[in-house]
Amino acid sequence: MLIKEEKQILRKSLKLIRSKLDSSFIESRALAITNKFFNIVDINKFREVCLYISFANEVPTKNIIEKLLNKNIKVSAPYIIDDHNMTLKYIEDYSKDINFNTKFGNGEPFAHCKDCNVENVTMFIIPALAFDENCNRLGFGRGYYDNILKENKNALRIGLSYDYQILPILPKDDNDEILDIIISENKVITAIF
Repeated sequence: MLIKEEKQILRKSLKLIRSKLDSSFIESRALAITNKFFNIVDINKFREVCLYISFANEVPTKNIIEKLLNKNIKVSAPYIIDDHNMTLKYIEDYSKDINFNTKFGNGEPFAHCKDCNVENVTMFIIPALAFDENCNRLGFGRGYYDNILKENKNALRIGLSYDYQILPILPKDDNDEILDIIISENKVITAIF
């Protein structure tokens, strides 16, 4: 079976599982994941953080965004340009700067928000449908994060995950970017280079 086909099969089953998560599952694990993130990462060492606006039962990021903003750390989030490309835009106020009525249903900064230079980002916090024990990720297949991560090789790359999303190994191709750390409610996985 081709890697592309393996990924599609995995995506389909993982989307189904994620769609069935209930709010009590998400709430109980989100707090543990968020607390673990802040216990592991000294956020004061980072000037600019890019992270996703959670949707569709992803690990919630609202509390992380608000805490970063309260610490006067610049926060940016992906802004979709087309089917395979995104740019980054700054968020200054979670309640005012995020558009939740988008093409894919995800939240993103409004078009009028200031552009962020990807090279200025010192940490990325990234979602996925799945991660593996080698810090690989399986996204939705459009390459948004892989493309943007290729533009900044120096920033810390963190994936937020539920335990069920961490698999022993994922199919991987040459375009896939590896992360540095995966944090779930019960696990912390670091990449070994």
